[in-house]
Amino acid sequence: MSLKDNLVVRFEKVAGRLVPYLEESWRDVRVKLDDLNRSLASQAIPNERRDKVSELALRQKGEQAGQKTGEVRDFPGGRKRHTSP
Repeated sequence: MSLKDNLVVRFEKVAGRLVPYLEESWRDVRVKLDDLNRSLASQAIPNERRDKVSELALRQKGEQAGQKTGEVRDFPGGRKRHTSP
């Protein structure tokens, strides 16, 4: 076996052990970056605008889902569903 072939085999063995570890580490980094991004986005919206932004997002999602009105209504309270056994 030539030196080149020997090095290739050794590199493939190391890479085979290293790749799963790197993939797991990269997933952890992505989760941490996503959390940081959400935190920064949350801090960027002033408290007085936060409710309005949430309402606007709900309206837009409702319109995309095919609702004819963008009005956000409260869920009727006090009504319970009875399920039959």
